[in-house]
Amino acid sequence: MPSSDFPNERDLVPYEASTFVANRVVVFAPHPDDEVLGCGGALADLLDRGARLDVVLVTDGAAGARDAEERGRIAATRMEESRRALDALGGGTVHAGGLLDRGLRDRLEEVEALLARWLVEAAPGLVFAPSPVETHPDHRAVAVALFRVAARPASDPAVRALDATTVAFFELSQPFRPNFLVDITRLRARKERAMDAFVSQADARDYAGFAMGLSAYRRMTLSRDVLAVEAYSVVGGFRLRSDPGGVVRGLLPLAPGITGG
Repeated sequence: MPSSDFPNERDLVPYEASTFVANRVVVFAPHPDDEVLGCGGALADLLDRGARLDVVLVTDGAAGARDAEERGRIAATRMEESRRALDALGGGTVHAGGLLDRGLRDRLEEVEALLARWLVEAAPGLVFAPSPVETHPDHRAVAVALFRVAARPASDPAVRALDATTVAFFELSQPFRPNFLVDITRLRARKERAMDAFVSQADARDYAGFAMGLSAYRRMTLSRDVLAVEAYSVVGGFRLRSDPGGVVRGLLPLAPGITGG
């Protein structure tokens, strides 16, 4: 079996932390709280550096509502929680996409249109989005919609905006193979306070615990004084158009080639 099938671990995962630099940042969050669970520490650091931050909540976060009145009440509550969470991180503006929670895979055209509009209007230097290997269908749908934007004609304004930006995929329901680690040790308490803002979700599952557990695991390749880390797969936005398969393969665990006799 060729040695190329067994690269060293330093070729597969970072052994040093990195820092995002951008003046204009957009987060495409499938649900209210995904922006904090997935990339809250990095957002706090960017805000400290003076970045302008817009968080687009793609769905209303109101899955399970029994009628329109209840849906409106839940959506308003979760929007306010996201506002409080961003205040805890250090600022930024929350925007409602308003699409139905757990309904995105059937409304990809609408998701694509929403993302394209924000790419054109904001012209961000950095975009955060869930990865295409997520298990939650809404998370995956947002990633797929971003690739759909990239597949438009090259003359499309949204494609030009995407080509000019950097995309950072974050982890939520599925870890991946990262190429970028952010040390959020000094920001951990702020991220925890931001996660505490999502009171309406506290009884469902321990989302904050899951996020911080993953954050602790991601310390593995960094020094012992690093206590919390967020992992990302960072690519030039143009690669979603020029090499979409390569972008996805880069997220996957690497297994040695095995052939039958």
